[in-house]
Amino acid sequence: MQKLDRLVIKYILFIALVVLIVSNYEQAISYMFHFLRILSPVIVGIIMAYILNILMIKFENIWFPNKNNQWVNKTRRPLSILFAMLTISFVLFIVLGLVVPQVLVVLTTLIEAIPVAINQIQTWFTNSEQRFPELAVILDQFEVNWSQIVQDAVAFFNGVTTRIVETTLSTIGSIASIVINLFLSLIISIYILMSKEKIMSQGNRMIKAYFTKKQYDKIRYVLSVVDASFSHFITGEVLEAFILGVMVTAGMWIFRFPYATMLGALAGIMALIPMLGAWISGTIGFVLIGVQSPIQGLAFLIFIIIIQQLEGNIIYPKIVGDKIGLPGMWVLIAVTIGAGLAGIPGMLLSVPISSVIYKLLKQDVTTRERIDVMS
Repeated sequence: MQKLDRLVIKYILFIALVVLIVSNYEQAISYMFHFLRILSPVIVGIIMAYILNILMIKFENIWFPNKNNQWVNKTRRPLSILFAMLTISFVLFIVLGLVVPQVLVVLTTLIEAIPVAINQIQTWFTNSEQRFPELAVILDQFEVNWSQIVQDAVAFFNGVTTRIVETTLSTIGSIASIVINLFLSLIISIYILMSKEKIMSQGNRMIKAYFTKKQYDKIRYVLSVVDASFSHFITGEVLEAFILGVMVTAGMWIFRFPYATMLGALAGIMALIPMLGAWISGTIGFVLIGVQSPIQGLAFLIFIIIIQQLEGNIIYPKIVGDKIGLPGMWVLIAVTIGAGLAGIPGMLLSVPISSVIYKLLKQDVTTRERIDVMS
């Protein structure tokens, strides 16, 4: 009787808590987001540790894995973490070093070229008016003030530059806060990696303590599927990004497009955004090349559309789908649904989450079929 009373009290408290949250959902959501902001360095640190762990394991397998030397065993983990961090930092440094200076140069050239281009257009129309009097009559009806257009264009781009500077200055505090949080996240990730076996052992003990043996086995299986899906997804994404970057660079060299190395590196980095990354890098490339030559810009656009079709329909589903054990059709469906529900974050998470669901459902169906056959 007492056990039943305690169960009833638990359900009553649970229902009261649900009603309280629903009736004050706006405040509850506000508290939730505030709590997540406080925990953001920890959450980011866990994500960083998970990504670094993939590289760390590779380096640990290289750094004398079969030796029992005490010095080797003590240095294996710290050096592997260091090499993993240096590898990621080196890749980011190379990509940013290739992309950022070129983009700044092109933007500066574009801002300087706008007034010149407008003056050239004005000169062309003036000459055309002398050759074709009918055109002069038509233009007079529109009352085009070329001097005012040039002044407005220059003022607009000056205003854009001023706003960029003002925005940059106003966000220095935010950038400092982001840098501090990233540093804290990095420290947290290092602590997690240095003691990951102990953390896993403690988590394993907690699961055993609070769940039955059957529930424990199910939880361990689900966690192993989640880990396999996300780790294979990350490695597949990196491999696919590398292949796409090489394809774009090689194709641009063959067709003699400018900025081949820079746009190839940009395409590789943007490919980490499933399906959409090639379009983003292609748009940036079209603008950069189109500033110098509109015809070559259009040719590049056709080139990147062909590359995007290969990447979206063949390379991505094949490489990433094979890595995570998800058929290519379901990869495309997952990305489409994820993009519709949550934009770019949805696209990033939809594929590994779909892989987890696909594997768990497949295993459950197989188990149920086996039970039906046996019965």
